[in-house]
Amino acid sequence: MSQSTEVAIAALFVTSCLVRILPVFITVRLGYESQRYLERVLPVAVFINFAVYIVYTEASREPIAALVSLGVVAAIALLNLFGLITAAGIGTALYFVLVA
Repeated sequence: MSQSTEVAIAALFVTSCLVRILPVFITVRLGYESQRYLERVLPVAVFINFAVYIVYTEASREPIAALVSLGVVAAIALLNLFGLITAAGIGTALYFVLVA
């Protein structure tokens, strides 16, 4: 396994622990509005961080395609146009179209 793959796996594991496991053990009292805001923003923020990491690893090979794909995925996520899986699919397809 390459070092890049190991770093990606470690980053995803740590992120998953922070957003899924840690909240079970740590109770944070938030108001209703704050809780709703975090429930809406946090998954998008994690997804965008993951997309940035992917672009970072791919930008050395195809920087323009990687940056354009990230921009499109970020815009889709911020505008909440599609689900995260659909946004990832669109970003991936766009990247491969631009590379070809």
